[in-house]
Amino acid sequence: MVSVSDVMPQRDDTRIERITLRSRRGARLAGLLQVPADTLAPGARATGGASDLRACTTVVLCHGMESTKEGTKHSALATRLATLGYASLRFDFSYVGESEGAFEDLTISGEVDDLGGACDELRRRGAGDLALVGSSLGGTVALLYAATDSRIRALVTIAAVSRPLGIVDRLGPTRVETWRRTGYRQEATGRLKRDFLDDLARHDVLGAARALRAATLVAHGDADDVVPVADAHALFAALPEPKALAVTPGCDHRYSDPAHLAALLDRAVAWIATHFPVADQRPSPMRRAAPGR
Repeated sequence: MVSVSDVMPQRDDTRIERITLRSRRGARLAGLLQVPADTLAPGARATGGASDLRACTTVVLCHGMESTKEGTKHSALATRLATLGYASLRFDFSYVGESEGAFEDLTISGEVDDLGGACDELRRRGAGDLALVGSSLGGTVALLYAATDSRIRALVTIAAVSRPLGIVDRLGPTRVETWRRTGYRQEATGRLKRDFLDDLARHDVLGAARALRAATLVAHGDADDVVPVADAHALFAALPEPKALAVTPGCDHRYSDPAHLAALLDRAVAWIATHFPVADQRPSPMRRAAPGR
């Protein structure tokens, strides 16, 4: 496996900015924008002003259903990316953390709108092409959004749901009927309205995968008891090239074994560095940055 240190020089001069952005549905979202210090707008380093992303290669990190922007996996990934000169945005979807909204209103469609709003904000700050990383349901959301945005250059999904109706199948008819009849289902983080259930059928994740133009790495553990590894194999089969599949033996849904997590971070960062290198967004004085596809 290629080491990230073989792909890019490392650095440690980064800055984390707390930002507020808007979902395409209007909800206020809280984010953490981590940028190399030399990409701050003129005077911003002294004043704490906004970052200028025109010269940045930027990655958006999408957390899972029961996590937040402060989650271990994505915090570690942001740090890894920063040492290579990448900017990254972590944000809370509109039902958790510091963002507006209630967990019970969660739907995949709503999260896709949240991610769209996050990418809109980055482009208002000067970003162009982007890479996405998503965990669990966040991986599903990242893939669905990437299929609609030709300027997503690289994608990493981690334990992503590729067959949303499989959630219904795994619950079984009795629990699904109870959910429909009562209007909600209790989860570890809180209850979910029937809207989540009804929204599942609206999303053809494998169809979206076939339309992707981004280079995609599919990562999963074969001991995942939340999202079966069969979802990873189905997703990989649907994807066009370039693509890669990384199934980790004995790994659970959260990559809770430190060795599994470390290997995942290495693979994810190396994939991004190979398919969306920092140099792509740092034009020389003699040429403009290449336009998005």
